[in-house]
Amino acid sequence: MGHVLIPQSDMRYSKQTDAGITHFRAGMSHDEDQQIPNLYRYIQPWEAEFIDSQRVWAEYAMKRQEAAQQNRRLTLEDLEDSWDRGIPRINTLFQKDRHTLIMDKGWRVRTQFKEYQLLKNNPFWWTNQRHDGKLWNLNSYRTDMIQALGGVEGILEHTLFKGTYFQSWEGLFWEKASGFEESMKYKKLTNAQRSGLNQIPNRRFTLWWSPTINRANVYVGFQVQLDLTGIMMNGKIPTLKISLIQIFRAHLWQKIHENVTMDLCQVLDQELESLQIETVQKEAIHPRKSYKMNSSCADILLFATYKWNVSKPSLLNDSRDQIDGTTTNKFWIDVQLRW
Repeated sequence: MGHVLIPQSDMRYSKQTDAGITHFRAGMSHDEDQQIPNLYRYIQPWEAEFIDSQRVWAEYAMKRQEAAQQNRRLTLEDLEDSWDRGIPRINTLFQKDRHTLIMDKGWRVRTQFKEYQLLKNNPFWWTNQRHDGKLWNLNSYRTDMIQALGGVEGILEHTLFKGTYFQSWEGLFWEKASGFEESMKYKKLTNAQRSGLNQIPNRRFTLWWSPTINRANVYVGFQVQLDLTGIMMNGKIPTLKISLIQIFRAHLWQKIHENVTMDLCQVLDQELESLQIETVQKEAIHPRKSYKMNSSCADILLFATYKWNVSKPSLLNDSRDQIDGTTTNKFWIDVQLRW
């Protein structure tokens, strides 16, 4: 498991075909060769710690002697590079409880014997953060890990972030529950209501990560379409289903479709001259049209003032359109929503 050297953005165009780019799946790549940093690289082995510790404490003794000779006190600047090094860490000398901690004798043995008093298992029975300082620091692991997963932006591509319409992710707080849940906690609630309240964080999590969770290669199941929407569900994820049905209640999918169509009509109406359009006609469509995913029908019909040159029927990513004098005086647009 190597370190991350290839930025995520560089890998976006790596697999190209002759046909040109057909699909963009931003941030959703899943390649076996993309590796994440290994935790072992971020924790110093004991041997290195001991050697480092000898050096750091020797340095500290010298600096202290120098300071005493010059009749001044040691400052943070003097110890900046060795502040969180050594065993115990140098910074333990400068904490506010240092005078009381000197009196704390036999703490290591005491912590070890705690296992006979407390039923809880303590994996760090041999160390104490007040006495030894913090022996590991995973900040760099955190930053490298975020980088390896494609940076914050790359990670957010796997979530509903794009759907929130926030300009940037800076203002987003995930950790803090909304005030609603906090205030409800202390009210008189029935047991069912209280357990419903406990489900909210889980449901929020499922919805937020739904682009990653609800995919054919994660949940292998029968693909079904959600009622009254064009959303496809892979496998059975009841919490997610509830959230999505709740979001698109009251025929919202259908209304969005109608609004998008209306907006398009208005834009085309403003551009009649430049596009040589005689009339823009909004078709009467079936109420279920917006979420009937397996067929197509026109939402908007355009009539030409004269005639438009058109190519032979071609696919979206065909680069070789042949315009050979075929003309038409009608042009239709089919608006389809995708989740």
